[in-house]
Amino acid sequence: MISVLVYLANRFFYRLAELLRHWYKDGFFFFFRRLIDFLERLDRYFALRVTLRYLFQPLYQNYTFIGYVLGFIFRGIRVGLAGFIYFLIILAWLVFYLFWAFIPLGLIYKIIF
Repeated sequence: MISVLVYLANRFFYRLAELLRHWYKDGFFFFFRRLIDFLERLDRYFALRVTLRYLFQPLYQNYTFIGYVLGFIFRGIRVGLAGFIYFLIILAWLVFYLFWAFIPLGLIYKIIF
């Protein structure tokens, strides 16, 4: 009889540990991969990496002073806008992930109280 109780307790704690590992560890990597995929798709539109590389190059290969100034201004605005949008998306992802991560704790709190 004791061995049955030990086995059941062992399985209970094993399953609980597996649930927590799946919920937090695997869930984090799932959310993180989705965030990176979304940012990569968004980078096809904003081209932040390419814009940063050519930030100090003249616009439309106009090698005059005006070309350099306008190129820097327009690309700087594009980098700033893209950075702000990326920041908002990462912040929204973080809020959503934290809400999702606290669901089990909220359920445990509701069960106890």
